[in-house]
Amino acid sequence: MLDALTQLLPYVLGLVAAPTGIIATIVLLMASGGRVKAGAFTVAWAVAVLVVGLLVALLSAAASTGDTGPAAGTQVDWVAWVQTLLGLLLIVLALRILRRGLQRPADTEPEPPRWLAAMDGMTVPGAMRLALVLALLNPKNLAMIVGGGAVIGSFGLGLTAAAGATAVFAVLGSIGVLAPIVAVALRGGAGDEALRRARAWLDIHGDSVTMTVLFVFGGVFLAQGLGDLTG
Repeated sequence: MLDALTQLLPYVLGLVAAPTGIIATIVLLMASGGRVKAGAFTVAWAVAVLVVGLLVALLSAAASTGDTGPAAGTQVDWVAWVQTLLGLLLIVLALRILRRGLQRPADTEPEPPRWLAAMDGMTVPGAMRLALVLALLNPKNLAMIVGGGAVIGSFGLGLTAAAGATAVFAVLGSIGVLAPIVAVALRGGAGDEALRRARAWLDIHGDSVTMTVLFVFGGVFLAQGLGDLTG
């Protein structure tokens, strides 16, 4: 179990360090009825991670079970290929953000994403749909979910054990979007001011944070994958 958690940790951290999800939660909390909307967003985020992660884990387990070679039931070569491809994808995405930043005129702030402007007056169902979009259609977040599911599936767990492991992965991967809700609940009015400061900081530095996360985890996954393939 400890070995499984160790291999899952990079994917968990990649989901936790998701600026888009954190910004969305902060914006929802600052709106009318914000705690309910932010709570719905967090639940939908966790459910998306659970469902997709479990599906990938079951497919991975089936592929491992079907392997008749000496590596059957273990983290086989195709999992290493998944890690390698994910690493390359994350590095490419980081380079795109870097190029966009270099092309932006000096002394200008990055434009907020279009989905952020659409959050004004967002309803609870809208917040849940947004969580699904940010979790599953954001390449970085989807890569983390798929990678985590592949790691869980590589251990050849049964349905119940795989579901339990994926549920833990989903809960841990939701800590980032849950943190602003907990901060507001614990700090009250002071938490609202902290949210405003956090949003202002992320509005300016969100691209830098995302680029750093992509480079770091892309390098980690690429090194892991290539190490397994060449080891």
